[in-house]
Amino acid sequence: MLTTVFIFLFCLLYTVAIAAQTKGAEDSNTTIDVTSAAVLDARTLVRNLGFGKRVDVKLTDGSKTSGRITGVAADRFVVTNSKGAVKPIAYREVSRITRQNEKLGLFNRPWVGIMFTAAGVGTLIVLALQFFD
Repeated sequence: MLTTVFIFLFCLLYTVAIAAQTKGAEDSNTTIDVTSAAVLDARTLVRNLGFGKRVDVKLTDGSKTSGRITGVAADRFVVTNSKGAVKPIAYREVSRITRQNEKLGLFNRPWVGIMFTAAGVGTLIVLALQFFD
């Protein structure tokens, strides 16, 4: 009986954690349009987003770049893409900044989450059986 309660609580907490993360990810898309008169706002936005956040940046010349903010200075910030290419961007060159959704890599592949859940439930069952012997 106790094993069943443990398994039920584990599955319930796991489901609540996934639902909370999904809800937070839906609310995290932020798009800010930046004019040349609002360079200070672009600087403030980048500093508020913080180091390591994923962003899409559209420049005034029409080009786009995306990646993580890996550096912040007084006149520019640095975006590093997933392949490691580094691009310094001056705040005056920014037309728009969009914050990308953050996801745990675990939830990009559902079968990995299922494997971890099965391993956790199996561990709880083995521990419960050992406890009652």
